[in-house]
Amino acid sequence: MNVKSLHKAFKSQFDIVGVIKTKTYLEAAKTLKLTVPKIDYPTIVVLGLAYPKHILSHSKTHLVPSIYTFGMDYHEVLKSRIDLVMKNIPYDYLVGVDNHPHNERLAAKTAGIGFFGKNQLIINSDYGSYIFLGMVFIDLKITDEYTLKITDDCGECTMCIDACPTNALSENGYDKNKCISYYNQTKKVLTDKEIENNNLLFGCDICQLVCPKNIEKGKITHPEFELSGKELVSIVDLFTKSNKEFNDIYSNMAYLWKGKTILMRNALTILLKQNNQDYNELIKSSIAKYDMPWYQEVATKILKKLSS
Repeated sequence: MNVKSLHKAFKSQFDIVGVIKTKTYLEAAKTLKLTVPKIDYPTIVVLGLAYPKHILSHSKTHLVPSIYTFGMDYHEVLKSRIDLVMKNIPYDYLVGVDNHPHNERLAAKTAGIGFFGKNQLIINSDYGSYIFLGMVFIDLKITDEYTLKITDDCGECTMCIDACPTNALSENGYDKNKCISYYNQTKKVLTDKEIENNNLLFGCDICQLVCPKNIEKGKITHPEFELSGKELVSIVDLFTKSNKEFNDIYSNMAYLWKGKTILMRNALTILLKQNNQDYNELIKSSIAKYDMPWYQEVATKILKKLSS
């Protein structure tokens, strides 16, 4: 199988496809002094699948996670599409989608999927940053590569840097510990400032929404990413359903992968912003029920403020 046929096979399921030698990826990592795991497969297919930009808002009864979690869990969507393609390709392979030790953004940049933006996202000229990335390591040697040409960059634009409320972004790089999307997915006690700046049930969309490269982007969709109704999460469900019951109701949603208690803690920060006291009794009950100090401390602090 040659590079063109490999590219064609994956293009049937993905919006953007690049095919590179593993050696090229490893050399790029070495040049940037990045540590990446050893790879025994000689070829990497780097994939991009677009997702739509649906704008939903919190209400007094339901809360909203980040746009990228809308529709079916993208981890499963990309893996299913990759497996579908590989059914007709007789070589061993490994799949990497998001939660793996390899550097997807480096691979994407190396394959020409897009440029590395100041918002730390891969930005494609056709789809903006509204793309999911995946990697397929294939036990197939190739003689040449299929890479896309990158002709764009952020230039002098600093809109994402200026808009980030926690100063996680700068011209000099990125401080992940300040990033809302990072800390609201971490099981930890949130500081007062972190509580104040959190804006979603899961993740953060600010740096994508202000990016001028995303104007008129986020319009391409696939059946798996159509709205299902589970994008709006019931506050009552969060605080009354068991983990199993909640997971059954909101199955196949990407925001589930860190667990329900993370969502409960983040919900508290939004209830505080709304000065929404309708759920004080449920919050009080949850403090006794969930024996997790990182949750209990935040819940106790926010309940006190809501009750005053």
